[in-house]
Amino acid sequence: MIEGQDQYMRGELMFQQGRYEEAAAFFKEAIAVNPESDAVYADLSMCLLEMEGRRKDALIAIDEAIKLDPEYGNHRALRALVLCRLDRGKEALVAADEAIALEPEDAFTYASKAQAYMSLERWADAEQQAKQSLDLDGDNSFAGNLLAMCLRLQGKVSENEQRVDQLLADNPEDALAHYNAAWSALQKNDYKKAEEHFKESLRIDPTFEGAREGLIESFAARSAFYQTYLKYCFFMQRFTEKARWAIVIGFYLAYRFGVAILRQIHPILAVVFAGVYLIFVLWGWLAPGIGHFLILLDRSARIALKKTEKLDGLAVGGGLLLGIALAIVGAVWELVPLMIIGGALCAGTLPATLALTNESKRGRWVFGSIMAYVYLVGLGVAIAEGVRSSAEMAEWSVTLLLGGGVLTFLCTWIGGLSSLHKDAVE
Repeated sequence: MIEGQDQYMRGELMFQQGRYEEAAAFFKEAIAVNPESDAVYADLSMCLLEMEGRRKDALIAIDEAIKLDPEYGNHRALRALVLCRLDRGKEALVAADEAIALEPEDAFTYASKAQAYMSLERWADAEQQAKQSLDLDGDNSFAGNLLAMCLRLQGKVSENEQRVDQLLADNPEDALAHYNAAWSALQKNDYKKAEEHFKESLRIDPTFEGAREGLIESFAARSAFYQTYLKYCFFMQRFTEKARWAIVIGFYLAYRFGVAILRQIHPILAVVFAGVYLIFVLWGWLAPGIGHFLILLDRSARIALKKTEKLDGLAVGGGLLLGIALAIVGAVWELVPLMIIGGALCAGTLPATLALTNESKRGRWVFGSIMAYVYLVGLGVAIAEGVRSSAEMAEWSVTLLLGGGVLTFLCTWIGGLSSLHKDAVE
């Protein structure tokens, strides 16, 4: 038996069962016995890639494999996939091109380039590379699933349906195929069918985090409100990040122009238009948190939520309802402290939803700090004004509250920065 073969085979078995911690331990044992095996380093990299917070280690492992066998294109293709998960799409594209140069007839190398293009949100280029991969190997399920995703993200509904049907016909036990089928159903507003496919995907692969998140989306889509939000998302996802920013800025300029025109006609029309724009802006940010809140109210669905998602639901949905209620009661009874606390709860929903479910440490720190400021200032000013018992708020109270308002508004702009949602290196 080859040195380290027993540990390696045990690691492979654990990996296939989704027991990544144990698999990684066995792979490391195999490396300790046979440190010159590039294959073990590559498998360790794939294993670490599936473990939370270990993507940087996955990159280190695949780099070791490349050092041991720099002429094997599949190692560089795997490196491209790791870089994609680290949100380093441009580097991933370079690695994929290197893989293709070494293995021009290997379907996996072209599939890795398709994945790199997808990480850069270049859907059409990703589609072309996925088709190139399938031309070399028509049974490549990885490329087939990537192609299905590319087609859906471009709004090519009929082509996507054909591809998904083919994937399921070829392998009904493919978790990724059911995942694609679920999103296709959700895009057609068929949340029941989406739930079925997401559940089937999780049955096949209980560790598939994407399927769990998709299942939550399908649960939330039971609400007509959330269905509207998803339609907006499906529309915007067709564009690159730069194009989406252009659309957002375009909406803002249209808003400013519209307000200026309506103000000349009648001030009330300008106020109404500004209110509609504000609802549109906040609706896009708060919808996921409200969706989590709606799921919390469903006894059969709430078990799918993580702790952070439950907190997000309470902070956004619960905070919004409680905040509005307190603000109304405060206004009716002329209780300024209640109005302040209610306003702070409502304002805090935006930084809260950006902080609680954020993957980025930097993002959690930025938005978490804003959330803490809004809540603490709201509570502190409310207590201070309650003690003062004055009809007019103190100047410093107004200044602090305005600061919270400015920071909340700032979230609507910096909240779209990818650097505040994903860490380049974990």
